Amino acid sequence: MSAWRTVNQAKPAFVFLLDSLGAGIHNPGTFSMKGEGTATHRAPTANTPEYEFHLPSKQTDYLISFAPVADPSPEEQRLTADIVILDHRARHQLRPKTREWDEVSKLLVNAVMFLFQRDAAEGRIILSEAEKIYYHHNQTRNRIRYLAGAVLGTVAAAVVATASILLAKSLSQFIAPQLLILMFVFAGAGSLASVLTRISSLDLRKETSNFSVFVSGFSRPLVAIFMAVIVFLILDGKILDVHFGTPEAGKTSGVYLVTSFLCGFSERFAKDIVSRVPFAGKAASPEK
Repeated sequence: MSAWRTVNQAKPAFVFLLDSLGAGIHNPGTFSMKGEGTATHRAPTANTPEYEFHLPSKQTDYLISFAPVADPSPEEQRLTADIVILDHRARHQLRPKTREWDEVSKLLVNAVMFLFQRDAAEGRIILSEAEKIYYHHNQTRNRIRYLAGAVLGTVAAAVVATASILLAKSLSQFIAPQLLILMFVFAGAGSLASVLTRISSLDLRKETSNFSVFVSGFSRPLVAIFMAVIVFLILDGKILDVHFGTPEAGKTSGVYLVTSFLCGFSERFAKDIVSRVPFAGKAASPEK
């Protein structure tokens, strides 16, 4: 018998349905344990086949195995495949034995029970609810990973700022060492402020690569400090004629600190400045 693997908890399946949905299974039959990680569904009539599925354990890698129903309809086949897919995603992203995983897995078991009852429509409704909950928890976790990456990226930017002191003499002809360090600090602060203000609107619910999410957050402050230096050289070298009000004489450093902060806070700001450089490779408008 070929096995399909999905998640549930070490409790009878009809209890899951009551716990998760506040409703009972119509004509559920009986369920009995057959050793660790195994349960048997006995239908209420002798003519109805017996269903078996394995509860999560180390032996099943915290996934259950269940056989597809006999002669499944196309909708039942799609429902079975979608249950298995969401099960593996939940195990990978939410981790077994966590509250989030438990919430999704209980709903998945309910969907399997409706599948056994040949009620694919109700099973699809349960699966849709499980998907919503999974995406909610996955998005929350990914946002935390992204924020953690941004915080560590800011620390890395501070390390780079400290290391720049060693290059202070060679860079002094272009920028004062004290100003360079402050620019790094302001760029990192701007990047972190941007992440904190936008974290609730970041759509990371479908991301399944934890490393990619972390690196995306980690790289933001580092990109910001490098862009801050480039923007400083463009403005200080008068490569572009950009006006920022009328700063008092001898106090232009404040302008560069503001632009450094903006390089971290708004990716578009730095890109707009660089793209306006005459030799930045911007495509020329077509001739008429």
